[in-house]
Amino acid sequence: MEFEKIDGELDRFSKIREDIDPGHEARKIILIYLLIGSIWIGLSDKALAFLFGDLEFITTVSTWKGWFYVAITGWIFYRIIKRSLCLYQDSVDIIFENYKGLSYTHKELIRTEIELQMKYRELDESINAVNVSEQRYNLAVQGANDGIWEWDVANDVYRFSEKWLSYCGYGPDDLDPTINGLRSMIHPDDRNKAMEILETYIADKKGEYQNIFKIRCKDGSYKTVLSKGVGVWDDKGNPIRMAGSHTDITKQVELQNSLKKERELSENIIEESANIIILLSPKGEILRVNEFASKISGYSEDDLLGRSALELVSDERQSDIIELYYRLLEGEALNSMEEKLVTKEGEYLDILWSFSVLHDDEQNVRGIILSGTDITERKQMEAMLYKQAYYDDLTKLPNRALLASKVKELVKRDVGDGSGFALIYIDIDNFKHINDIHGHFAGDEMLKHMAKILIAMVGTKGFVARLSGDEFIVVLEKIRSREEAVKLLEAVNQSIKKPWIYMEHDFYINVSSGIVIYPDDGTDLDTLLKRSDLAMFEAKASGKNKYLFFTERMELNSKRFVQMESMIRKAIENKEFQLYYQPEVDLKTGKIVKLEALIRWEHKLRGFISPGEFIPVAEQTGHIDAIGDWVLNEVCEQVNEWLGKGLDAPKISVNLSSVRLSRTGVSSKTMDILTDHCVSSGKLEFEITETAVLTNEENVLNSLLDFKSRGITIALDDFGTGFSSLTHLQSLPIDVLKIDRSFLMNVLNNPKEESLYLGVVSLAQSLGLSVVAEGIETKEQAEFLLKNNCDLGQGYYFSKAIPAEDIELLLKKGVLEFDR
Repeated sequence: MEFEKIDGELDRFSKIREDIDPGHEARKIILIYLLIGSIWIGLSDKALAFLFGDLEFITTVSTWKGWFYVAITGWIFYRIIKRSLCLYQDSVDIIFENYKGLSYTHKELIRTEIELQMKYRELDESINAVNVSEQRYNLAVQGANDGIWEWDVANDVYRFSEKWLSYCGYGPDDLDPTINGLRSMIHPDDRNKAMEILETYIADKKGEYQNIFKIRCKDGSYKTVLSKGVGVWDDKGNPIRMAGSHTDITKQVELQNSLKKERELSENIIEESANIIILLSPKGEILRVNEFASKISGYSEDDLLGRSALELVSDERQSDIIELYYRLLEGEALNSMEEKLVTKEGEYLDILWSFSVLHDDEQNVRGIILSGTDITERKQMEAMLYKQAYYDDLTKLPNRALLASKVKELVKRDVGDGSGFALIYIDIDNFKHINDIHGHFAGDEMLKHMAKILIAMVGTKGFVARLSGDEFIVVLEKIRSREEAVKLLEAVNQSIKKPWIYMEHDFYINVSSGIVIYPDDGTDLDTLLKRSDLAMFEAKASGKNKYLFFTERMELNSKRFVQMESMIRKAIENKEFQLYYQPEVDLKTGKIVKLEALIRWEHKLRGFISPGEFIPVAEQTGHIDAIGDWVLNEVCEQVNEWLGKGLDAPKISVNLSSVRLSRTGVSSKTMDILTDHCVSSGKLEFEITETAVLTNEENVLNSLLDFKSRGITIALDDFGTGFSSLTHLQSLPIDVLKIDRSFLMNVLNNPKEESLYLGVVSLAQSLGLSVVAEGIETKEQAEFLLKNNCDLGQGYYFSKAIPAEDIELLLKKGVLEFDR
């Protein structure tokens, strides 16, 4: 509107400007003025003179006429001048307004120019930024594994970036440049769903397109891709184009699938595990348990979640468990430990626990995994086997193995404080008569009676052990004089003076005892037992029912010992020994599978001398080496003889002296015998007892390994007697376990002994050992063993030990005839 007004004024002044000629207008005004003035002066005076005659009046009128003329002309000039000045003023006003407008316009132009300059700079910067961004984009596209795609929807033109085509093995012209090209690349299993997602995005017209599918490469392999993009639509909502990227996520998907499988596997392992698995928070709260943990504890999973793990242990153990838990949180590595778990019913279970600490990325503890194995049954079995292995089943006293362990501990302790201890070897006089006259049951009852007396007398001053038969060991700790040991023995004698009543019969018990003092009489169990045994035999030899302290004289000058040693020497020189053989039989078939070679000595004056009598003397004097070599030589010759006769000679089992084995090991002469006779190693088996291991385990192991390397099998004999040890079943390289006859005596009458016997058989077989039951004397015992998977047996029920010529007859038959 302002500009229209200015334009109107400009038109008006333009017309006025065209009509105005300053010189002409000035001349025109002067001429009009002169003309009017002349007419006015000339005619007015004449008119006055014509009308009026009075000169004075004419003068007055002329004066007024003059003023009138002046007034008229003044008014005319006023109008002319006013009009000119008004025009000038209007011109000035218009010029001023126009100047103001021009000034404003000028400022606007300057501001516009500045803005245009700024816009130009911004545009220039934007162009540069676009160029840089495009360069970076091109570099990113070329350097990344992502593929760029573009789809001109309107014209159905679909393009991949060259790098993506190359990445998939395609050339620029290998694919249909339409959406069908993409469709053909998608795996058939993914195709319909992938295209449906694309079509849904186009129809929805919002958000970002995202899809996952597998595409086929030129070589036929498939890659899993993450496809992303955005679309553009026109004003009518029609799709124009889409663009986006393909990202190869094959490895990520494979990793996710692998992790999923591992997670499923872990979950299955945890839930199906026969171990207790509990996840604890750093505060000790239960976060998760597996099914087995719920089952064994008696609590449901909901009952356990959120509870403190301390509720699963006894009150008296909680402070120790808290201390252990803090040690775990502080990073201390702890070994597995046994700890009882308290079930919902209040039952205590033995659990072997192990610990795993979970950390986050910053190595902060976020939880602890407890893994527990229920070892309750194993502990019960161990306790039962431990009791059998370390305690005498009849008297419940420690046996020889536990005696050895306790004495070893005493030796270690007494070395530190300088105190000693006494070991008393007690043997019941004439005990054999009790067994012979009244039977073994009466003898067993007497042994239990004797054990009670010894336990009562010793009390807390030491301990009592039973070696075997009627032999007891009393160990008195912190003995500083012989009188203390004598005082105890006198108390024992006073107690046993009272008659022992059995089956309405009075029995008076006498004992002979040998006493040794540690360390004066020996520093190891073997020496102490040997010397106390010598002292005990000296007491027996000197009239029985007495005690004697060991003296060097006993060991050096014992008449019995000297006579036996001399007799053994002559027997070796005169070849008085002979070998008998006792069969080991297959309980199912009666076939003789093995023969045990047993040495026999028929002395010309004393008659039959038991190996239990002369073998210990031979071991102490060193004659056992000669006897052992003679036995081995005889066995080898016998095997060769039988083989020469065409007999199927079974394997021969030879007893090895524990003392010899622990002292000298495998002698060169023993090896020479095996070499000279060229007997197949498959025909030999060596039997050992655990006594040797207790004396010199390293030497024994080396010897046994040497035998094993030659193909000779090893049997552990007399298992179940004093020195039986479960540890040795694992540590010794044995093949056969021979269970002592004492194990079998009461299995048919005592369910506990039956369970124990079967437990030993099962344990040995689980360790891969062949089991031989010794001391089978009845059909019922044989049937019991056969029924419970013990296939090999030995005992009088089949055959006693007999000479070689009698065995030969049995070998010709091949089987033993007995009731089965």
